[in-house]
Amino acid sequence: MASSEYVTVKIANEEMRLPVGDNGQTLLELLRDNDIVVSAPCGGNGTCKQCKVSVNGEEVLACQTAPQAGMVVVLPETGNERILTDHMDIPKGGKGLGLAVDIGTTTTAVYIYDLEAGICLRTKGAMNAQRAYGADVISRIQHAGTPQGLAELRDVIRQQIMDMARELCPDLGDITYVSIAGNTVMEHLFAGLDPTGIGVAPFTPLSLFGEEYPASDYLEGFSPDCRLYMCPAVAGYVGGDITAGLLSSGAAQSEREVLFIDVGTNGEMAMGDRNGLACCATAAGPAFEGAEIECGSMAQDGAINTVADDLTFTVLGDTEAKSICGSGLIDAVAALLRNEILDETGLLEEEQYMFNDRVYISRKDIRNLQLAKAAIRAGIETLLKIRKASYEEINEVLIAGGFGAYMNVKSACTIGLLPPGLINKTRYVGNSAGKGASMALTPEGRAELKVIAEKCMYEELSSSSLFNGEYINAMMFDEWEEVEDD
Repeated sequence: MASSEYVTVKIANEEMRLPVGDNGQTLLELLRDNDIVVSAPCGGNGTCKQCKVSVNGEEVLACQTAPQAGMVVVLPETGNERILTDHMDIPKGGKGLGLAVDIGTTTTAVYIYDLEAGICLRTKGAMNAQRAYGADVISRIQHAGTPQGLAELRDVIRQQIMDMARELCPDLGDITYVSIAGNTVMEHLFAGLDPTGIGVAPFTPLSLFGEEYPASDYLEGFSPDCRLYMCPAVAGYVGGDITAGLLSSGAAQSEREVLFIDVGTNGEMAMGDRNGLACCATAAGPAFEGAEIECGSMAQDGAINTVADDLTFTVLGDTEAKSICGSGLIDAVAALLRNEILDETGLLEEEQYMFNDRVYISRKDIRNLQLAKAAIRAGIETLLKIRKASYEEINEVLIAGGFGAYMNVKSACTIGLLPPGLINKTRYVGNSAGKGASMALTPEGRAELKVIAEKCMYEELSSSSLFNGEYINAMMFDEWEEVEDD
């Protein structure tokens, strides 16, 4: 085939040629088919505008561009995203090495443990390779609606886990146990199970997991004796990542009322104590991850990550601001409220607030954040009523997940994402799902996870009139004056 029938793709210092087909695919699809991951949080429908690439010197959306022979495509450099891989010691006494995996919707984290010593040897984090097929679980459920789509999502996450594990442990045969935590959809996709039942009422999963399997049935290169365990889910939208987080954070063992929240695209939360927990999930959407925000991005170099009350800001990587990530967005809206540039209904004085000549927040961005924060807040208020609890009775608020680790609690309370009355009760617990997956490498951890799943009561919010009423109330930015300045 002549060189003119190829697309030339350049990534950092690498260059490759991809043959141009005649099947009407987009440039994004061509890149996917050749195992080149380009972020496309909207799944390739042109709305998130995050699959930007340079084609012959011009910036275009890969999902809206047809590949043509002779085209030169330059992809932006990646790999500088901030991904949580904090870890903990686990009970001693096992044999060989253990691999713990946290399959987040946005990121994937892996941990190699010396099971005899109970210590973590090495960790690695990366963007979830499925992100090229959409940022949230709904877009991935839709993509998995065909056998080919399901196989693509299954294969790409399994391959990513094997590649990441091999970087930390070149001989995968040395690994004797694998534990995996993820939300129910992520665990379905890893297992190759059709998740489409989770996408429509009554949101029924094919499995709630919590069992062992031969690791070699799922991951190539692992010993036939190696076992694989997937943390138990509670329901279609409260998965093994939450039971793992409730275990590692201590929430499920608390003597007093605790609120556990994993703030993300699918805001999962639980409230209760050692005697029982009420849990739910809210469709917050990907705004907290910077998706569907006009200048949004993940937490990476060049992203505005904090904004002060006087609207001065900091940028990750100490470089020029090129985008704004979720933590910066929450800070910015809080600052705009305090400066009365934004009113309690969410109306911005101008169409945009400019940070520099290329990064801004638009009225549409604020609307997306309103929808996301209202979903989380309404979930909290619903659980409070189910538990017949008050803010005063909440002993502690545990914030989990990669985004939560960087979120400013004062700003979150200012915009009403969290109730202002809980501002002094909040503690970050880091990557609690990854830590819980690590604890699941031990028999003790797996036994505790089984008990936790059994004492969780799930509340479906999509049909809850209580939630719908709270959601409407939570749309407003009317509590900011209750949050005192430092």
